[in-house]
Amino acid sequence: MSQNTKGVAFAMTGGICWGLSGIMGKCLFDMKGLNAVWLVNARLLFGGVLMLFAAFCIRKQKIFDVWKRKDTAGKQLVFSIFGMASCQLSYFLAIQYSNPGTATVLQYSAPILILLFYLVTERRLPKTLEVVVMIAVVTGIVLLSTHGNLHDLAITQQALFWGMISALTFAFYSIQPKSLLEEFSSMEVVGWGMLLGGIFMIPLSRIWNIPGVWDVQTVVLIVGVILIGTVIAFGCYLQGIFMLGSVRGSIFGCVEPLAATIFSVILLGQQFEGLDVLGILCIIGGVTALAVFGNKKTSTP
Repeated sequence: MSQNTKGVAFAMTGGICWGLSGIMGKCLFDMKGLNAVWLVNARLLFGGVLMLFAAFCIRKQKIFDVWKRKDTAGKQLVFSIFGMASCQLSYFLAIQYSNPGTATVLQYSAPILILLFYLVTERRLPKTLEVVVMIAVVTGIVLLSTHGNLHDLAITQQALFWGMISALTFAFYSIQPKSLLEEFSSMEVVGWGMLLGGIFMIPLSRIWNIPGVWDVQTVVLIVGVILIGTVIAFGCYLQGIFMLGSVRGSIFGCVEPLAATIFSVILLGQQFEGLDVLGILCIIGGVTALAVFGNKKTSTP
């Protein structure tokens, strides 16, 4: 396969795995009494250890190279806290306060924030398509959060707040580690990001205070969140970002909201109203149009 095809496959695989992890997380919140802060802390710590172990088996002592220079060590630390930990925590808080489909669609307004970043750094005005896409995404967010009634939120304020924070941190997550990925493997960048992000969260989550009801189903769901939704998803997505660039990688990862919405309907029995569906289509359609017809300059590494 060409590098472009591989990049698309990696990004889409990461998106589907994230969609599944959102479903598993929602089950843990609603059925088992766990909370987002504790779950995210656990997935980052265990996921980080597993990812770094896999990286060590392949790259041996090279996984520590990122800490040998102040510039790369600083970038890795920033990514761990403001990229990895912040992105994961805000996303799962949005799921906890709403549902995986809604939270994921809100998060995937991130490509518009990435586009705005490139507009500023390239010092140019948006093109007609980019303006149309931004309007479509904003319209989708409004429809999804209000059902068309601007005087009342159809989702909780907490869900909307954390959903938009997750979009902001996801945009940061997609842009900031680019130079790290050019020099080090995605496995070690993600692995260190998870482990350090998890360590940073320990005082917040008090992970030693284990919440919820624990049985075989709880363990299976948590293992699924860690392996499928963390190790596999993040590794595939960042590899896709490296091959395709921040804009195109995040766009093809947009299979996640579609997957999460479908899984929410089939597995959780979630019901979406007509305006919800229209809002979802506006967001997914807008960012997909940006990927297919957008400016190539902002779509390559």
